[in-house]
Amino acid sequence: EDDKSLLLNLSADFLYKTRLFLKRKNAPKPIEKYSTSTMLSYLALWPLILACNYLKKHNDASFIQEYIIPNLLMQWISRDINNNNIIGIAYRSTKLPANTDSRKGINVVLPPKARYEDIKGYDFCPVLSDKFKFTPPVSWQVLKTLEYVPLRQSFSDRENLSEELRRKKSWEIMGNIDDEILSIYKLSDFYKLEVCMDEILVYDEIFGG
Repeated sequence: EDDKSLLLNLSADFLYKTRLFLKRKNAPKPIEKYSTSTMLSYLALWPLILACNYLKKHNDASFIQEYIIPNLLMQWISRDINNNNIIGIAYRSTKLPANTDSRKGINVVLPPKARYEDIKGYDFCPVLSDKFKFTPPVSWQVLKTLEYVPLRQSFSDRENLSEELRRKKSWEIMGNIDDEILSIYKLSDFYKLEVCMDEILVYDEIFGG
């Protein structure tokens, strides 16, 4: 509902594709098309993008040095001293390298833009709470008991995805199911419950912001 707020998009597909300039005959058009000037802008940001995509070297460390630059970037966005209207960052997960060509699995982080006085007086960040409408909280266990039939249920998609998994097994190329989850998302309970909530629950503003 807000046309002025912007996301710093560090998830642009061409940043992660290994075959950007090689195109097969009759291949589908890319989801997003970027101008040369946009690509040059990303080139200027490349050192920052790299600095925000390091994997943790020590999982049990009390201090994660790989998070220093991402945290500084979050602070810059949260303070927004120059009034750039950037409210968050879109980025791809470093834990799912097999799905870099997919739009699914893109994370969006929205740091609160709140002063100390706002923290004391509001339950939620007043800046962000005015920009969204949400469904009310609902128990995952209760939601899973519903045998809800979506308005546009596509059995063909589910059948094709299931067949793809069987082919991968027969070809002995089936990888870790965690890496495959985005490509087979429509088979998961996450997708079914997401559709259910979207179609039967009412979106409303956050009160107490």
